[in-house]
Amino acid sequence: MTNERSHEAPPAGATFMNAVRWILFAALLTLAAASVALYVAGRGKDAAGRGGNTGSGAAATSARYYCPMHPSYTSDRPGECPICGMALDPVPAGTPGHEGHTDPAGAPGGGSPGSVPGLAPIDLSPERIQLIGVRTGRVERRSLGGRLDLVGAVAPDEGSLRRVQIRAAGTVRKLHVNETGAVVREGAPLLTIYSPELYQSELEYVIEYAAQWGGAAGSHEGSALAAARARLRLLGVPDAEVARLERERTASTALTLVAPVSGTVLERNVVEGQTVGAETPLYTIADLSRVWVVADLYEMDFGQVRAGDRAEFEVDALPGRRFDARVAFVYPTVSPETRTIKIRFALDNAAGHLRPGMYGRVAVHTATRPTLAVPSEAVVRSGRRDVVFLARAGGRFEPRLVTVGKGDGAWVPVLSGLAEGDTVVTSASFLLDSESRLRAAIAGAGHSGGKP
Repeated sequence: MTNERSHEAPPAGATFMNAVRWILFAALLTLAAASVALYVAGRGKDAAGRGGNTGSGAAATSARYYCPMHPSYTSDRPGECPICGMALDPVPAGTPGHEGHTDPAGAPGGGSPGSVPGLAPIDLSPERIQLIGVRTGRVERRSLGGRLDLVGAVAPDEGSLRRVQIRAAGTVRKLHVNETGAVVREGAPLLTIYSPELYQSELEYVIEYAAQWGGAAGSHEGSALAAARARLRLLGVPDAEVARLERERTASTALTLVAPVSGTVLERNVVEGQTVGAETPLYTIADLSRVWVVADLYEMDFGQVRAGDRAEFEVDALPGRRFDARVAFVYPTVSPETRTIKIRFALDNAAGHLRPGMYGRVAVHTATRPTLAVPSEAVVRSGRRDVVFLARAGGRFEPRLVTVGKGDGAWVPVLSGLAEGDTVVTSASFLLDSESRLRAAIAGAGHSGGKP
């Protein structure tokens, strides 16, 4: 009886219900797996939209991708930049803040001596160094001499200037030289002037001279003659006129003034019939066989030029002609209008080719002075600072702030920032500067949590 019951068939519908139960169980498992996948995908998109990094320190230092157009945006996984939609590029190996690289100072851009804000050391492979054409050179001590190109003007030698004046009031009767620019010889007549004061002084001298010549003169009379002669000289009467008075013994109502030196008349300040006094300049005469060249030196070049430096002068009026000289004098004062000082040198002008007022080009060759120097191409100038890149072993290049002076075109003196024997980049410096700025920006973004 018992055995017969144990082999009875299952109730109707049991097999169907069992199958339904397994189908429902499988459906629930599939639904759970899909929910988990959607949740994970949603979290990934959300993280990418916020910059790829969650803001933790560990995630910040593991940024492996950046936007080439917006280097401040970094991510720890590939994708697109949410700002411009551009595909993210891998961060170059060796960039400060890159995963696996530890900066010596533990901060973006490094904290080692000579580090430059906004720039970071960079590491390049030998192939890339060759591709961009990097060349290096050593900081060495050289004797640098510069050349300053200035504008100069021809001027009369002030030592040869002579002013013709009379020391008594009078009236101009006749001008013997009435043209500015006329060439006169020493002793040539310039003008005739009538002066009652001069006439009276000449008459007194004639009387005293006649009294002494007649034998009636004593010590008192001799003193009077000497006083009369001294008075004529103080009034500017030339010795030739005094000799005429002694010879002819006749006072003249007119006095002719003669040229004191040979030269060119630069100024004529009187006309016939004009009344003049002791303060009136009549003529200005200069000997132009030797002239000055005066040039303006700009404020930034004050310390470079010294007396004795070699100078060259050229004018367009004399093509192919060059005048060599030495700087004779550097003026001690600065012009408040032009903020320049003047330098001058003298030139022989016996032929008269150089004329006062003529402009020309002045080249001053400053003296050579030993100093630390680098090639001009090694310095990256930004206007506010000067930077060079030191070449280290293993393809590493480090930016360094320097202070430089004015060079000779090929080399510039280094005042601070480098030492003799340092190796610096002499070509492709601007490419290294761009790469250094890019890596500093990436490093800064990585250390700030990857936020733009």
